Amino acid sequence: MDEIEHNGAFVSLDAAGADMLMRDHLGAINFSACRALFTCRDALEAELCTCMEGLSLAIQRTDLPIVVELDSLEAVSLISGAELDRSVYASIVKEIKLLMSPRQTCITHVSISQNKASDMLASFARTHGRTMTWLGAGPSEVLEITSDDCKDIVIE
Repeated sequence: MDEIEHNGAFVSLDAAGADMLMRDHLGAINFSACRALFTCRDALEAELCTCMEGLSLAIQRTDLPIVVELDSLEAVSLISGAELDRSVYASIVKEIKLLMSPRQTCITHVSISQNKASDMLASFARTHGRTMTWLGAGPSEVLEITSDDCKDIVIE
């Protein structure tokens, strides 16, 4: 099972960033990516756009089941909800659900402290105003954080 972490960094309507970090079951990075979001309504929209793009990239990179980790409980609730979404985010939520439907995908909430590498990538995108992708890697700050995360993994 592959795991993809997302985080949207939102400061203002013209200062938001998105990130995607995909790791395998041992915590090794398959890919990381970030991009500036030049038009974004609020933090929730940044989180949902990030999820949609990250899920799209993950589907292209693996055939394994995917666990999506978001640090926004509101985003997880919108995506997991069975009722008809009439919010301003309805089209993004619908697209995410369509991306999830043909394969085994799980959306879960994690605390911001469990999402440090993703937070770093989103801030990188927002502050640098750039779109970047790293295969099997990421910026040095992200590699340090993920390396520390992997020290806690126990293989049985």
